[in-house]
Amino acid sequence: MAGIGFELKKLFSKEGFFNLIKAYLYSTLVTVGPFILCTSMIITIQIILKYLNMDFLEREIFLATVVYAFIFSQIITSGFSMVITRYVADRLYEKEFEEILPSLYGIISICIAIGGAIGIIFLYRSSMGWKLALASYLLYIQLIIMWLETVYLTALKDYIKIFKSYVLGVIISIVLSYWVLKTSNYKSALGLLMAMDMGIFIIITFLMAYIKSFFKSTNNTYYGFLTYMDKYPELFLVNFFYTLSLYIHNFIFWNSHMSVTIVDTYKYCPTYDVPTFYAFLSIIPAMVIFVVSVETSFYNKYREYYSLITGGGNLSEIENAKNNMERVLWEEVRNLMEVQIFFSLIGIILGNIFLPRLGLNHLSIDIFNILVLGAYGNIIFLITILLQLYFEDRIGALVVSSVFIITNTLFTLDSLKLGENFYGLGFFLSAFTSLIISLMRLAYFLDNINYYTFCSQPIIYREREGIFHKILKFFGHINEKEK
Repeated sequence: MAGIGFELKKLFSKEGFFNLIKAYLYSTLVTVGPFILCTSMIITIQIILKYLNMDFLEREIFLATVVYAFIFSQIITSGFSMVITRYVADRLYEKEFEEILPSLYGIISICIAIGGAIGIIFLYRSSMGWKLALASYLLYIQLIIMWLETVYLTALKDYIKIFKSYVLGVIISIVLSYWVLKTSNYKSALGLLMAMDMGIFIIITFLMAYIKSFFKSTNNTYYGFLTYMDKYPELFLVNFFYTLSLYIHNFIFWNSHMSVTIVDTYKYCPTYDVPTFYAFLSIIPAMVIFVVSVETSFYNKYREYYSLITGGGNLSEIENAKNNMERVLWEEVRNLMEVQIFFSLIGIILGNIFLPRLGLNHLSIDIFNILVLGAYGNIIFLITILLQLYFEDRIGALVVSSVFIITNTLFTLDSLKLGENFYGLGFFLSAFTSLIISLMRLAYFLDNINYYTFCSQPIIYREREGIFHKILKFFGHINEKEK
């Protein structure tokens, strides 16, 4: 979150109600602004579709295509995103700026090769026409690029320009969608997808321009970041498992008796998927508050503790710093849990008022209620994972993310067998089981943090050289210092 911390501290240091509102608005902008804009784009286009009475099948094709593109582009990039985040952070710390832009090209080429091949295999068996398949494929590939560019944006400081890029792309998508439906000859899912493709293309083009203007010096180490796959394989697995777990309960329902198939291509379960989407909107406040609390409260104590260790502080000073850091961390986690439960309950109340008006039936409303509480457990669980990674407890984070994917699969299968009164309970139980285990692991790690800090490192450090080192050496894509 380079750059965010400085701006947040400056904003929160100013007194007054309006300055506080301004600080939280800025935090929302830089943390979940793109997410809110993309969500708003899809909801707005849905409203336009309903307002203009678009054919039901065409509407379903469009929505299913967008959902598949968003979900699977995130899964494909999830593991790589965490690894590349660490790589970029290290390059910035070591002021090796010339290696950052080539790594973006490298990670994009790898993810497009993997994700693109999977997409072609999936669409090859589809009965959709080639034009619709191509528009769907373009959306999916563009989203892969957009998620990867977003990782690099944390290194930039001009977040207003970044936000404007998303605003421009979203507005273009919405305006083109309206134009397609109102006046053009493409009043179909194909026309809507072409409009959305154009909007996403604008976003990724502007984001790439910003990144290139920031990192002007480059070299040819396009795949040097792959050494981090050997060095930190846990990072890849942690984020991949976590992201897959977010959707695996939906995948199970896609293969249930409630599943719907569109144009012999897309399977989905609207009774379960729609409340899932709305339930996850309720956790936006926690995402904003976490960034604020880390950057304005926790990080100072964290830095103080490790500065004393590396700077030669005595045992008493280190113990005091450790206790202060622990106290602030647990205070912030408790505050975050209290505030988020308030917003989750508000979400349930608002959902029960407005979702029936959007056409959700009684069963979907019941699923929504339990999934809002599951999303609450899930976001606190995610925050504990991020805190574990803050302390380099990668093994602990990998264990709890593995628990999440295993329990989510088993509990969801059981809830499906038990009947509709239990739908959503699998995700809820999995989220809270994982949350409890992750909190226990975090508490254990903090109790023993002096041991992990002083004794967990090997006496003689050796670079971990795995399969990716060997591949890079074979093709000559590795620097001398990385050997």
